[in-house]
Amino acid sequence: MTGNPVKVDICCGGNKQPGFIGVDIVEAPGVDIVCDLRERFPFEDNYVDYLRAHDAIEHLPDKIKTMNEIYRVCKNGATADIKVPSTDGRGAFQDPTHVSYWNINSFLYYTSDVQSYYQLNRTYGFMGDFKILNMQNVSAMDGVVWVVANLQVIKQESP
Repeated sequence: MTGNPVKVDICCGGNKQPGFIGVDIVEAPGVDIVCDLRERFPFEDNYVDYLRAHDAIEHLPDKIKTMNEIYRVCKNGATADIKVPSTDGRGAFQDPTHVSYWNINSFLYYTSDVQSYYQLNRTYGFMGDFKILNMQNVSAMDGVVWVVANLQVIKQESP
C-alpha cells in the first residue's frame, strides 16, 4: 500500500475518529462530507482501506444496498468495522430512527463461508463477499446489545 490508508467513518455525527474522513447526512463538527448514505456512497470504487460504521447501518433502510455500497467503495482486503444494535437486546428497537434490524446471524448472509445463506443473498441482489475476521455480541448494563463485526472485503483480482 502506498501513501496513507483511506479511512472512512460513516454516520459519524460529531464523533468522527481521528484520521478518518467523516460522512453524515447532517453537518456537524468533524463531518467532512455531507450526503445521504441511503443513496450512493460518495466514494469511487475500490477507494477505502478501512470503513468504520458504528451505530450507523441501522439508520439505512436497505441492508443489501448498504452492504453492496460498503463492498463497492472498499478495496480488496479492506476492513469494514461495524457496530450495530442487535435485535437480541432492546437497542435495535428503542430508537425511532432505526429502520433496519440486525443480529449476529445477519452477517452470515454476506460471507461465502456460509454458502447456503450467501447464495440466497445473491438471489436478493448482494454482489460482494466478506470474510468474517471477528464477530461478537457486546452487552451494556442498560439492556442494549450490539453486534461488533470486523469483516474483510474479498474481491477477485483482475487478470
